[in-house]
Amino acid sequence: MRILLLVLFVLLGALQWRLWFSDASLPNIWKKEQRLNDLTMSQDYLVERNRKLAAEVDDLKTGLGAVEARARLDLGLIGPHETFYQVIEDTRPDQITPSLAPGDADLSGGDGSAAKAPDPSTARGAGQTPPVASARAR
Repeated sequence: MRILLLVLFVLLGALQWRLWFSDASLPNIWKKEQRLNDLTMSQDYLVERNRKLAAEVDDLKTGLGAVEARARLDLGLIGPHETFYQVIEDTRPDQITPSLAPGDADLSGGDGSAAKAPDPSTARGAGQTPPVASARAR
């Protein structure tokens, strides 16, 4: 009876060893399943990316809309009868409007008459143009 119990115990140990520490053990199987899931997700992403790229290539071959969109985005294309407006988002009003001198705060002159605006050619010198704060239009 003791020999049978010892044989069963050794057999159980051998099976447990194989279950946890061999090449086909549970931890190895779990690692391989995780790797398979990672590769499947990566493959799904790549298949979707390839589908989008194939659609873009097909659109570039057949349609002019994608070519025009790419030219507008990358090359700054402006079509005929279109006006280009450049919007600058990060500007403060004091960067656009010149600041007033301390004596220019009251433009009425105190007598109720409006003061004349200075001539830009005399204020900056002949031949110079005043800076333009608005966007350039084509």
